[in-house]
Amino acid sequence: MKIRTKATLLNILLVTAAIAITVIFSLIQIHADATAQAKEVQESHLRTFWELLRAKGDTFSIKDGKLMVGDYPLNGNNELPDKIKELFGGTATIFMGDKRVSTNVVTAEGARAVGTVLEGAPHVALFSEGKPYRGEADILGIPYFTAYDPIRNARGEVIGAVYVGIKKNDYFAGYEKIMHGSILIALLVGGAFGLISIFLVRRLMLPLGAMVDKLREVSNHEKEVTDLTIRLEQQAHDEIGLVAGEFNALLEKMQQIISLVTNITREINSCAGTVSSSVHHQASFTSQLSSSVSEISSTMEEFTSTAAEIARHTQGVVETAETTLHDTREGAVKVETLTDKMAEISRDNQDGIREIVDLGRKSKEITKIMGIINTIANQTKLIAFNAALEAASAGEAGKRFGVVALEIRRLADNVFESTDEIEGKITEILDTVNRLVIASEKSSKGIQDGLEYSTHTTAILNDLVSGAESTTEAARQISLSTQQQQTASSQVVIALRDIEEGVRFSSSSIQQTSEVSRNLTEMAATLRKLVGTFTLVEGSGTAPAANSASAVETLEEVPCL
Repeated sequence: MKIRTKATLLNILLVTAAIAITVIFSLIQIHADATAQAKEVQESHLRTFWELLRAKGDTFSIKDGKLMVGDYPLNGNNELPDKIKELFGGTATIFMGDKRVSTNVVTAEGARAVGTVLEGAPHVALFSEGKPYRGEADILGIPYFTAYDPIRNARGEVIGAVYVGIKKNDYFAGYEKIMHGSILIALLVGGAFGLISIFLVRRLMLPLGAMVDKLREVSNHEKEVTDLTIRLEQQAHDEIGLVAGEFNALLEKMQQIISLVTNITREINSCAGTVSSSVHHQASFTSQLSSSVSEISSTMEEFTSTAAEIARHTQGVVETAETTLHDTREGAVKVETLTDKMAEISRDNQDGIREIVDLGRKSKEITKIMGIINTIANQTKLIAFNAALEAASAGEAGKRFGVVALEIRRLADNVFESTDEIEGKITEILDTVNRLVIASEKSSKGIQDGLEYSTHTTAILNDLVSGAESTTEAARQISLSTQQQQTASSQVVIALRDIEEGVRFSSSSIQQTSEVSRNLTEMAATLRKLVGTFTLVEGSGTAPAANSASAVETLEEVPCL
């Protein structure tokens, strides 16, 4: 959609909206005034109706089924409703309860609407809430402004109602005429203003159309050439004229810029070739460097793997040496304990030998004692024999003494037998003691030899402990050195990997730079073709020297390497 059409539609829309808002506001105000006036007139009619009722009496009551005001009956008496219609027009009704008993409302058949029942919101307000009711209602199909007041007896009970109403059309007929006239006037004014807007916008947009034609000449799509020598006409002194002047200044600057770009494109094309050649050589060197670093990295990784294997085996040697040292120390402690036990056994054996020798000596002393006992027994036996002889020679008196002598002899014989047995046992004991002494001496010699061997073994184990400690310490040092070597080689591998990554990144960057150089060369060629589509001097496609002098000086300050 053109700007001219948009501006026209916008003006028509704004004017239409303003007229519509004004008309709507006016109609709303007229409607409100008419409604207020109708309600005020209605209240005046109702007050008059009450005055007419009170003129007939002061109190309301129902007697004999009829509504009375004082002594004046209201049922079937249409005097007062007709009086209201005569004075003001409109309708009036008196209700007894909710039933019409006096009214000037006429049905479609021409009869008064007496006996009909009140319904809806007025009924609820009057007989349920005991309040007056004001509002709109349809009476026999015709819209009315209505007003109802309750009729109360002397006790304040609602026994009926008073109604007045005025036709709504009586007050809004003029309102509808005004509304239709206002809408017609608004449409006429909107149409006239629309025509004026179309004329003014079209006249205003004529210079803008001329500018569009000139711009089409600048960018000639048929010849695919942009002529920067064309300038717009500045006849008007309004904003469009200012736009034309600014656009001419923009074309002038674009002409200078395109001239500058033309010269820069030549230099870029030249520099791009130099950069591409340099990057190509650098890429070859980087590839060789990357290959060498990869080989060194692989060798160092193998060295690191070997160092790790050596470190693992060395750690095993350290653990074995520590285990051997621990076992050797425990063996030395046990051998020392064995040596102490052997020495204790040797001492116990020597004590046993001494006791056995004492037993032999004491057995020999027993033999001597037994010899003394045997001598005593022989003498006792001899004495018993002499006693027996004396007893025999004594006759009857010596019989008892002979018996004693006999018993003493038997006792001596028994002593001899016992001493013989004791001497046999002592002899056996002495033989056994001798054998024990010989065996103990052999055991003592073996124990002594074992003690010497244990002492020698202890010395050897102590030497082994010292050697194991030295071996363990050496293994720890070897393991530590191997681990340090592994750590150093790992750091070297990490450094080589970083170098390799850096070389790869550099190679990638160089490749990207090479790609960018090629792209730059292609873009420079494309740019040369592009700037060739601009006409910078009438009849020529080259830039004037005066417009690009400063650009050339700038380019000469930064030569290609």
